[in-house]
Amino acid sequence: MNKSLISIALLLASSTVFAETEYPENRVLRPLTLTDGTISVGGALAWGEEKDQRHVALNLNAAYGLTDNLTVGLGGLNYRFLARQDNDKGLELAVGLGIRGYQESTINGDSVAYGADLNGKYVFDKNLALIFSVGYVKWDEEKLKNKDEYRYSVGLQTNIAKDWTATANYTYRDLKDFNQSGANEISVGVNYALSKNTDIGFFTGYSDFDAQENGYKLDNSYDRFVGIYTTYRF
Repeated sequence: MNKSLISIALLLASSTVFAETEYPENRVLRPLTLTDGTISVGGALAWGEEKDQRHVALNLNAAYGLTDNLTVGLGGLNYRFLARQDNDKGLELAVGLGIRGYQESTINGDSVAYGADLNGKYVFDKNLALIFSVGYVKWDEEKLKNKDEYRYSVGLQTNIAKDWTATANYTYRDLKDFNQSGANEISVGVNYALSKNTDIGFFTGYSDFDAQENGYKLDNSYDRFVGIYTTYRF
């Protein structure tokens, strides 16, 4: 898990309200993009450990639905090219473009990851969905040769009680020009829809990506992490 401290700076020309296509409260039925005119702001506080070093990270985010199919956020763009009718059952696909990570190194200089990915969601019913993605990441190195990475993810979302949704996800990172040839990441989380506008939840996970072995400082990668978050939409 990469961490970043981001200050929210989202300027809008006019006030907005929920669009005609309403964003579902049920997390399983939610689309991959925000609905037209919807603003989402949120934050997460994470505690992590890497080789017995402990860190705390604050992550802030903001996003805006330019249309039902195009969302712009601090991390990049998401465009949905295949939608589920009325956000019901079936397949949904989107492409994303943006920042995918950050690493620091005292000797080798910093590195920023830019990537593009194909994201998918298949909703079986109102209580179960399969989520997946395939992505390419370019690590732009300050001093070293740039690195490539391919990411493959698959996961499940399921409602475990009224307003409670559990998510489990696995990602394989195919690393090129790193000292490691590959890395695995797993994460699980639980989301509570406090209201139509507000979510709260927690997450935990594990990664075997070794920042130190790959020439970076330990500050931006965790072996193990746990955190809490909240999101508000209007």
